[in-house]
Amino acid sequence: MSQNPDKDSALDASVAAADWYRGPVGRLVAADLVAMLARRAETAFGYHALVLGESGLEFERRFGWERQLRIDHRVLAGPPGGRMGSQAGSLPVELDALPIESEAADLVIALHVLEDRRNPHEILREIDRTLRPEGRLLIVGLNPASLLHLRSRFWPGCHAPLGIGHHHPTWRVVDWLRVLGYRIDAIEPLGGVTPWCRENAYRRGERFRRLTDEWAWFLNGLYVIDATRRVARPSRPKSAFRFASLVGQPVRGEVAGMRRQSSSVHR
Repeated sequence: MSQNPDKDSALDASVAAADWYRGPVGRLVAADLVAMLARRAETAFGYHALVLGESGLEFERRFGWERQLRIDHRVLAGPPGGRMGSQAGSLPVELDALPIESEAADLVIALHVLEDRRNPHEILREIDRTLRPEGRLLIVGLNPASLLHLRSRFWPGCHAPLGIGHHHPTWRVVDWLRVLGYRIDAIEPLGGVTPWCRENAYRRGERFRRLTDEWAWFLNGLYVIDATRRVARPSRPKSAFRFASLVGQPVRGEVAGMRRQSSSVHR
């Protein structure tokens, strides 16, 4: 495991989040999250997708992403502290040193991987390096302004795994992405405002969650950021503005592959 001082030494946050998605309420939230990611990925174009985070392995096993994501060729990768490598197509990696070629991925889905660092700039730079120009990036994170985050810290119960790691607010992640040149296409809330621990309570609160998604989205437990990698292309330098001389200049032309040159008529 990496010895980065910004990293949580007890357990990777992305691995802990995968444990929460196996819990009673986490399973229901995971179903909503997979449906949201599949809807967002419908407009992603390309062949290669990179899914970062231990939760990707759980979603693949339980929901079968191959039936929901348009990009069929996927690589699942996560920190060495989890179960990555136990399934074909998955591999344990250091998140700040991905063994992926530059600009090789058309879609990157990052599931709670930024929460492994207090300052996840190295992880974001690695994601940016692997994503092609105009590629899509979907980031899933825990909202530190939510009741879910507060309960996971001070009265954990079934939400104890979410108390591990460093949780970043959406505005900060958006600022980091804009510095890297990304266009923010959407920010979607998930999980509702109330941190239920019982499945029945979560199911009964569906109408309330729809209301909070619209009117109190900034208090929802989770968020999904949809961004597109934009790459600035330098324009060709232009010559200084000047009037062309109309007298004594050769006239060049090319017709059907034949070149001719004539002199202008002098008076």
